[in-house]
This record gives sequence, C-alpha cells and structure tokens, in this order.
Amino acid sequence: MSIYKKFAAVYDQMGEDNFSVQMFNYTNRILKRLRYRPKSVLDIACGTGTAAVLWAQKNTITHAIDGSADMLKMAKTKEVENGVRIEFSKQSLTKFEVNRKFDLVTCYFDSLNYLPSLDEITQTFSCVKKALYPGGYFIFDVNTPEAMKYLWGGEVFADETKDLAWIWKNLYFPKAKTAEVHATFFVRQGEIWERFEEVHSERGYTVTEMKRALKASGFKIVNVYDCLRFVKPDRKSMRIAVVATPK
Repeated sequence: MSIYKKFAAVYDQMGEDNFSVQMFNYTNRILKRLRYRPKSVLDIACGTGTAAVLWAQKNTITHAIDGSADMLKMAKTKEVENGVRIEFSKQSLTKFEVNRKFDLVTCYFDSLNYLPSLDEITQTFSCVKKALYPGGYFIFDVNTPEAMKYLWGGEVFADETKDLAWIWKNLYFPKAKTAEVHATFFVRQGEIWERFEEVHSERGYTVTEMKRALKASGFKIVNVYDCLRFVKPDRKSMRIAVVATPK
C-alpha cells in the first residue's frame, strides 16, 4: 500500500501534527534572531497542513505542497475549518515548481528523510532555491543516522485512543543508514475495527551531507542547530535544524 493514504485520516488523531506546531514556534524564534519577517511562506511536504494554517493565520501569503493527495485533502479541510486562505498543490519534493517566489521556505518533520539519496536531497534544494527571493531563508529539520539507529532500530511502539490503536515495529539497516517502520493501525468503524498497514522508510543524513547538498544547490549556510535548541549539534544529535539562504 502507498504511504499516507488511510494513515492521513488518523494522522492528527495520533498527535503526529504536534511536531509541526513545535517547529512553527521554533522557526519564529529563529526568525526573531535573524530580525526577519517573511510576508510569504512556502511549506513543502506540508502533510495535513498544520504549519501552513499557522502561517496563514499570521496574515502571511502561504503556499503548501505535498506528494500525497490524501494528506492534501486533510490539509484543505483544515484550511476551511480555520477560515484561512492557502494555495495547495500536489507535487514531489525533487521536482516541484511554483509560479512565484517566497520570503521563506520550510520543510518539517522527517520529510527530507523520506528521500533515499543525497542526489534527491540536492535536487530538492535546487527547487527550493528557485522558489526563494534573494535574501530569503530556507529552514528545515532532518533526522541524523543516530536517530535511525537509536530511535528506530529494533524498537516497537504502541498506543491507543478511544477509537484508534497502532503498533509500530522498527528495523534499522546500519550499512545504508536507513530504517523502516512497519505500522499497523486499528480504526473503530461503528461496532467493528478496521485494520490497515503501511511501511515507511527513512534515511538518516549527517550535518556534513546536508552542508554538501546545500552548497551544491547554491545556498549559504547560516546556522545548524541541535533541533528545537540554539546549540551546535554533536555526534549524539538525533535531529538537526538548518537555516540557509541563497548565495
């Protein structure tokens, strides 16, 4: 089964959108440090649209893209419920194009980790550069190989709510620095429970790899942080946040 199909409908119920809220707040703290107020934002791999809605609520021109039609459907519902205006488009990270330039591009919560090669990361960064105004910023987070090894490797996670239960079984492949999660969901449908499964694969990327891809795409690196903090990452950092600007 393709990823983010039935999962899209229960994504927010599981609290998976909470990290987007954290990253939105963290991004605004970064922007305050930079003394930069974007008037337009492009959120790539927007998922269910949580961050895009938050940007739109700040009276920011907001465009959001995602590769999953099911996730975009949920995002559009959220747009209507919150009474904001967002332009959505279904596009892949590595080939997306937009019809205008933006002050800020964001990409949150493992989205880049779904790209299996550094070449595809570089292609994505090249698309981002084309979408940014000179002097604009690209802010994103990415899991490191440490996260793949220690958070995903061999771990099993399970939880439940009144109408939903899930089990995530994780596998780590050290040579490739990749991990897989085999996710099983149980969703209450009246008196019965529907079961469905999805398999998600991510690759961890190092700070060095991110710097290499950004430089190859024409970016200057402003800062690299241990994500959600304002300290430099180290070998044990599991998620990094990167701030870059076009050269």
